[in-house]
Amino acid sequence: MIPIQEEDPHFKKVLAFLLKAKGFDGHHYKPNYIKRRVAVRMRAMGTPTYQDYLHVLQNNRQEPSLLLDRLTIHVTEFFRDPEVYQAIRSKLLVSLPTVDGTRIKVWCAGCSTGEEPYSVAILLKEWTFTQPGVGFDIFATDFDAASVRTGEKGEYPMESLRKITKAQMTRWFHLEGQKVRVVSDLKRSIRFRTHDLLSDWTTDFTDFHMIFCRNLLIYLTSEQQQKLYERFAGIIAPGGYLILGLTETLLGPSRKYFQCVDIRHRIYQVLPGVGLPGNNAKKEKRATDG
Repeated sequence: MIPIQEEDPHFKKVLAFLLKAKGFDGHHYKPNYIKRRVAVRMRAMGTPTYQDYLHVLQNNRQEPSLLLDRLTIHVTEFFRDPEVYQAIRSKLLVSLPTVDGTRIKVWCAGCSTGEEPYSVAILLKEWTFTQPGVGFDIFATDFDAASVRTGEKGEYPMESLRKITKAQMTRWFHLEGQKVRVVSDLKRSIRFRTHDLLSDWTTDFTDFHMIFCRNLLIYLTSEQQQKLYERFAGIIAPGGYLILGLTETLLGPSRKYFQCVDIRHRIYQVLPGVGLPGNNAKKEKRATDG
């Protein structure tokens, strides 16, 4: 295969085609990440140049979806990084403020096929057993509609539960052959929605006590990361938390919005006066104006 230069004008045409066809804006992501993922499909289709691959995209109805599937991140599992969930239970939940003293609101941003929001739901269900009157709501969003449908269905291969205890498997899943199905009680706690994290956010995206955005921001440009950190800060309830992936760290201007409470597990708490209700509208206006 001929070496492909990032400045190749047909590379930009590939991104422009994908934006028009699928609504995916590759300019928000690190160029090397996009380049590697596109190269996988180019090899699969036997196209040595971006120009050749663009021709395939334009004439093969299935290829845009196959490329989008390659570009979106699907690496996930139940209780990925179990120690993070242990830290949340021991450090966050004991002091977490609730809406009107009865509800905890959580957003799993970039939820992929749903294993993360279900893991969070199990954690909160088991914790609220000892907290009479306390409930929770989980928003689970992802850009990829097929992944969201998988999460809504709540059916997974048995091997995806390797970090689930036997007690949790019995309580929260139904065994159906080589698959497991999430119990209805757990599914009712989660609202799945197709949503582009880099697009506009609706008014119900506010007053979250915890936001999980794990292993996604590392693929975005620094500029996009900073914008999202600011937007997250504007919709977190006072005293609420942002939980990142283990390879992600707040840097630069974003540190004026959060304080680190657990560097090992990448848990950050919004600073006083930053995540107040009402800040969301102001920050959204700045994002729109900018």
